[in-house]
Parts: sequence; structure tokens; C-alpha cells
Amino acid sequence: MWVYRNIRALPDESWGFDNGVFKIWDKNGPMTENQFDEPGYLSRLARARDAGMPYLAVVPDLVAAGLDSLAFSLRWRDRLDDWPWYLAVQDGMTTEDVAPYLDAFSGIFVGGSTQFKSTLPSWVRFAHAHGKKCHYARCTSPKRLAWAQSIGCDSIDSSQPLWSWQSLRAFEHASLQKGLFDDLHNLKNV
Repeated sequence: MWVYRNIRALPDESWGFDNGVFKIWDKNGPMTENQFDEPGYLSRLARARDAGMPYLAVVPDLVAAGLDSLAFSLRWRDRLDDWPWYLAVQDGMTTEDVAPYLDAFSGIFVGGSTQFKSTLPSWVRFAHAHGKKCHYARCTSPKRLAWAQSIGCDSIDSSQPLWSWQSLRAFEHASLQKGLFDDLHNLKNV
């Protein structure tokens, strides 16, 4: 997942474009639309386009802001092109809230608080029932990776494997247990 830096994906490597709001929320707590850095986001998006088509891109959202986040994301979706845009679902949203708007998105990006992420199984089922993919944001451990695989989640992102070779190997081991997320096994040769 790329947020602030220029994208340096390897040939044939899947990559995603994140909107950067988690960092704002993590630093400042509850967000409002006024805290979203629209000029910075649009600048990063313009640079990201030079890297080609991502696996997924996250529509701007408001972390843990429920229906306010949904309304904010819907306004942004109208402004965005034909990339594979994912809707970030947040604390307070339900599948019933999202269902009327799902056709505008390529998939579901399960964001929000750690507690909200426990609803991942229902979002995976919902996305798949509608022919969409489901991404688990901020997967924080090999155990959670194995859980995501076991419930059929399509992709995850995590900074954990970058912290040490031991963390990378633990994530690699977890990914290979189910034979999913095969891209992780290629990292051992880097």
C-alpha cells in the first residue's frame, strides 16, 4: 500500500493506493472532513497515476466515523475515475447501510478500529455475495493473517513484516499455511 511516497512497484507486483487518513486519525483521534488534506491527496493521486493501475485504491474516508464517513466517501467517489476504488467501511457502518451504494465500488476495505475489524467475516460474506472483493486493512499479526485467509478475505495490508526478518518470516509462514496470498512468498528472495 502506497500513501505518501512515490510508488516503486516491481514489474508484475500488485500495489494499492491508500488515502492516508489513518495517520491523521491515529495522531489526532476523531476526524472531520476539514482535517482531510485534499490538496495533498490530489497531488499524491496524480503522482500515483504514473505507476499504472493499482490492485485497489481507497476512496477518501473518515476513520471510525460511521455514516459520516460513508457520506464523505460517496461524495468523493463521484469525483474519481475508473480505478478499482474500494469503500473503506468504518465503525458504525453496517452492510445494510452500504448495500445501496456498493455498485459504485470494486470492493470493500475494512478499516476502522481494532474492535470494528472483528466484523470482517460479515464484510467478506457481503462483498463476495455481491461479486466484490474484500480487503483487511492493518492486519497486525500472523494470527490475524491466518484468520483473514480462513474466512476468505481477498487481500490484506500490514507494516508488520517490514519491521524485521523474523516478522517477515512469521507472516510468510502464516500465508503459506493456507496457500493464499502467494505474493508474500516472493519476498524471501528480495
